[in-house]
Amino acid sequence: MSWTTEAVSVRILDKHEAVMRDVLSARFPSVRFVDSAAEASGLKVLMSFRPPTDEPLEAYDWVHSVGAGVDHLCEALSGSGPAPVITRTTGHMGQQIGEYCLGYALAHFQKMAVRRALQAKAAWDKQDASPHYMFDASVAVVGTGSIGSGIARAFKALGADVTGYSRSGTGRADFDRVLALDSFAAGRSPDVFILALPATADTDGLIDASMLQALDGALLINVGRGSTLDHAALRAALGAGHVSHAVLDVFEAEPLPRDDWRWAHPHVTVTPHVSGLTLPDDAVNRFCDLLEAYLDTGEPPASVDIQRGY
Repeated sequence: MSWTTEAVSVRILDKHEAVMRDVLSARFPSVRFVDSAAEASGLKVLMSFRPPTDEPLEAYDWVHSVGAGVDHLCEALSGSGPAPVITRTTGHMGQQIGEYCLGYALAHFQKMAVRRALQAKAAWDKQDASPHYMFDASVAVVGTGSIGSGIARAFKALGADVTGYSRSGTGRADFDRVLALDSFAAGRSPDVFILALPATADTDGLIDASMLQALDGALLINVGRGSTLDHAALRAALGAGHVSHAVLDVFEAEPLPRDDWRWAHPHVTVTPHVSGLTLPDDAVNRFCDLLEAYLDTGEPPASVDIQRGY
């Protein structure tokens, strides 16, 4: 690695490149912008969500993901040389995704669709239209990183009891409690079951039939990655009533094919991966903060765990 504080070269692959260049130049006037690692000198940095098609990631010392996900980058490492440090952007994403999840949960609890159907029939039916309340709800969030923590904060603001589930069960401040995921089936079914997992070898198909069968009419929301959920098992769980409704923002293949069963299922809401959108300012300012810390201390930023994928 050619980590140095003497010169920094940055290649940006993003539709907001111009905005990012302006912010980066204002904070670090000496940064040099390049179109390839071959043009770079000193510390070689790539800012991108996806790997470049014209050179390997190993050509760089540091790769900063302009999104929260790094699975595309980790999978693209060829092993042809030392792996770069990989960092990522979360920014406001925890808050964005928290609002998304809370919005759909409130619509479900307040029976918005039921009330609309009653209105269409001019039916005055208080029993069917009566809501459930968030202050009396239990919420399970699988994945307790920055995204899961943002989701927990959104629900706790309205009084929900929020349990986080992770591999280790290590406590996190934003949750009422954090438990090991392998203990999930032994507990009481939550009212809302939220998946905020990254795509890794360990999480592929992790939410399977056995986990879904432990639910009792829960609202399921997936805002992590589509590969973490067994969708055939979900279809069966919807049919059996283990899941009352599924809100899906992520899928195994995107865009979701037009003939996929989930589009037309009456108890599935499909959204086009919009629960959390990377803001250009978040991405470039996160990188700038990391670069500033490096230039001040000489210590490279902490990399994501490439083997785990987060």
